[in-house]
Amino acid sequence: MYQSFQHGCPVAMAVSTIATGLQPPFSGANTYQHCRQFVDAILLVSDSEIASSMWRLHAVGVHAEPSGAAALAALLSGKVPDVSGKSVVVVVSGGNVTAEELQKLRQEFPESRDGRKQSDGNGNGV
Repeated sequence: MYQSFQHGCPVAMAVSTIATGLQPPFSGANTYQHCRQFVDAILLVSDSEIASSMWRLHAVGVHAEPSGAAALAALLSGKVPDVSGKSVVVVVSGGNVTAEELQKLRQEFPESRDGRKQSDGNGNGV
């Protein structure tokens, strides 16, 4: 949808991301029109930011899929403007992730249980 907003019309998209639920091949005309009417901004987050937010959620017992953790990733990465001192609600949804998928994500995006990069004790990420 971000690309459609940039072009001013629905476009086909070639996107590769761990957030497969946010990876449609195109934005439909009806969806595009609704988003133009009701969406103020679209924020982009990296796969690494999404994975980091997943690990932070997992550390407190919330097992969200990558797409479900994307909004939290935007907040935690500082991409949501004007939130300082405000109460903020982030919708976290979707648990469509298998143990095997989580293991693969842990290998690709190694994070500690609190969402920080793992260290070997010498300040080096592992």
